[in-house]
Amino acid sequence: MRFAPSGFRMMIEVVRQNRHGRLVALLFVATMCGALLLSAPDPARAASFSDVGAGDWFYQAVGELSDAGVINGFSDGTFRPYQTVTRAQFAAMVARALAVPAGSAVPFTDVYSSDWFFGAVSGLHNLGLVSGTSATTFSPQGAMERQQAASLIIRSVGYRLQQEPIEGLGLDLAEEETAAWLQGFKDRSFIAPVHRPAVANAFRLNIVSGYEDERFYPIITLTRAQAAGIIHQGLYRSLVVRGAPPEPVSAEESYPSQRVGSTGPLVSMLETKLAALGYQPGVVDGVFDQKTREAVIAFQKVERLSRDGVAGAEVWNRLSSARRPVPRASRAGARIEIDLTRQVLFYIEDGTVTRIYPVSSGRSGRLTPTGSYSVVRKIPGWRESYLGFLYKPAYFYGGYAVHGSHSVPTYPASSGCVRVSTWTMDVLYPLLPIGTRVNIYY
Repeated sequence: MRFAPSGFRMMIEVVRQNRHGRLVALLFVATMCGALLLSAPDPARAASFSDVGAGDWFYQAVGELSDAGVINGFSDGTFRPYQTVTRAQFAAMVARALAVPAGSAVPFTDVYSSDWFFGAVSGLHNLGLVSGTSATTFSPQGAMERQQAASLIIRSVGYRLQQEPIEGLGLDLAEEETAAWLQGFKDRSFIAPVHRPAVANAFRLNIVSGYEDERFYPIITLTRAQAAGIIHQGLYRSLVVRGAPPEPVSAEESYPSQRVGSTGPLVSMLETKLAALGYQPGVVDGVFDQKTREAVIAFQKVERLSRDGVAGAEVWNRLSSARRPVPRASRAGARIEIDLTRQVLFYIEDGTVTRIYPVSSGRSGRLTPTGSYSVVRKIPGWRESYLGFLYKPAYFYGGYAVHGSHSVPTYPASSGCVRVSTWTMDVLYPLLPIGTRVNIYY
């Protein structure tokens, strides 16, 4: 049964499953790919989506939600189903599905009244349905994680149940019930405590399911097709209550280690999470390459972990609770900070760390100077000095520069300059015009 945006009526079914509690579901069966969408989609009719076909698993969900005005396509006639959905976009879809009145205020410093999604986010927040990534931020352009989506959808189901209760259907689970419904996921310990009851309920109501490897992958992000799937499954179809919790599987203490050469959904999850925190793993493609390794090393340095470039138990256990680093100083404009203790470079825009790179600074006897400087001259290619080769150096004090190098150890090893990889310097060079502030400290 399809739910209308208002005046809905819920139906429930109770079914039995196999030992893993599996049912065919619309959500989370497509492969992640694509980059973050940073703007609002333009309206388009479902029938005109050139990239959605009758054989696609999300065809019905996209069609019905498009016809209902819940989701939109783009002006070129596409839906872009495999593009990552942002938190703002997902919130807007849910707000339309619930016909939530637009609000007038939010406590988030990164949501402005002029934003296209302001009414949706403020309306959902006023009803207690949406929360931020911190007390003061919503991260509207950040990617929507599976566990976050589960929480928003279950709150939305609860909102509808308040309007039209269904006898025998409640969402309040005791702690032991939550544990029972999650016991079929090997990676259940990686579901954030705040999201555990919602994920358990979403699984119990057949809104979400696990992967074939018996994992839930809570921090994998949603594509636009998957977002349509979860909204359609939770708010526009009969709720199917699973008959019993799944049989337990052994809980993992950590995901399997990932290193250069690894591929698959774990690498995609790793790359996506690192990128969301400001690290630079390159294209999120599920391939652990040298850029992914560099991002892992930067994360290990910031979090003060072992610096081996391998995503092992330490990295996985820290990723679920990690937060974007905060700069030492908060100033307007673009600048960089170099933390010599942690051996990292922070690129900062208007007080927010937007890029994080590992560096190798001056070794003992040739220490990198500390203090406040600015970029005074640049060379757009390789420069051979008496101490070696410098790639695209950006000088900030005498002969000291931030520059690219083929050798960037995880420890201080330079003759006083700040080394980064050559591909990193290709990115940084145009971001460091003459006059850019450079703050260096221990």
